[in-house]
Amino acid sequence: MSGYLEAYGVEDEKRSKAIRYIIFGFIAAAVLGLVGYWVLHDYGEKQVAKQFLAELNEHQYQAAYSTWCPKPCEQYDFARFSADWANSKIASPWKIASTDSCKAFLTVNVTAKGAEMQSLSIERGTKVLSFAPAPECQEYGWHWKQFFGRIFGRS
Repeated sequence: MSGYLEAYGVEDEKRSKAIRYIIFGFIAAAVLGLVGYWVLHDYGEKQVAKQFLAELNEHQYQAAYSTWCPKPCEQYDFARFSADWANSKIASPWKIASTDSCKAFLTVNVTAKGAEMQSLSIERGTKVLSFAPAPECQEYGWHWKQFFGRIFGRS
């Protein structure tokens, strides 16, 4: 008689284990997807900014201008670009101070010793560089970076 009830509930336990694995798998995939999105969301735009700053730091102003303006810019010619970026008073290389992600573009704040902080914007999709309207995103919404920065003392 012991053989009759030995297999009772085994199938239910296998089914519940499989359901548990599926649920935890979906949760893990969602968490990994969100972390991946958060880490890689601005990757391409940041690479454009790093390339531009590397060209400026190596004094390759023509290459930096072509990164800034891939096709001829009527409003911002090379002479004006050189006047803005080829400053001999700069004592250290340009580097990224902070970034702020907006819907349409990424704001990148760059600094160098002996120069004012410059705010650049890099459009999503086209990767076109220009001066940003403000050092931080001015869009309506929750600004997580500033919120946690104020809580933990990094304003």
